[in-house]
Amino acid sequence: MKQHITENEREVIKLITFFKKRGERLAAEGTLTQEHQELNAACERLTEKIYSHADFRQQVMDKHETLKGIIEDHAQCPTCGKADLLKKTSVATNELGWKSNRYKCRRCNIEFTWNRPNNPWDMIPFLEVCLQELDDNIAALQAEEELRARAQEARDHMAISLEQLRSAIHSADTEKHQMEEQDKEMARMLHEFKKYLMIEKIKMEPFSEN
Repeated sequence: MKQHITENEREVIKLITFFKKRGERLAAEGTLTQEHQELNAACERLTEKIYSHADFRQQVMDKHETLKGIIEDHAQCPTCGKADLLKKTSVATNELGWKSNRYKCRRCNIEFTWNRPNNPWDMIPFLEVCLQELDDNIAALQAEEELRARAQEARDHMAISLEQLRSAIHSADTEKHQMEEQDKEMARMLHEFKKYLMIEKIKMEPFSEN
């Protein structure tokens, strides 16, 4: 967990460690004051908060990284229809702001942008457009019952996938927003506590053997 803490959090932990060691020495000498005991207790509580928040922050970021990778392109060259010699070259953004992967087919020596987004956030509006197109197609197939039934089945399957994706993204984005708000509050708290600890450290240092 320690590798997940920020530089500011790490600096506060170092200050807390200083006071903890000094408290242990004073306790061994039998000169630990009530004030120092209370300070140590406050430091312990803050340490727990720092590591707990760092763990939560890392979990949220890991979840977002996982979500970024859930979309698989299954891209194929538009010329030869094959995928074995494709190489991803870059990411393109279309007029709607959706990001899609660009590939080069080393067989046909062409570059192309794949026809769907490469991330779940852009996939949501993409699927919404696809659903609307399917609805239009279904409406136009009134006289062709078999084709209409197959199109409706595909539409229902896509609608379920869209709702599942929308729910997952909403949950992840809400959690990320919560984490960012907690980050701001934690940064404010650490700033104030760090100032206090540094003042206390300066006051103690002339009397410290270290």
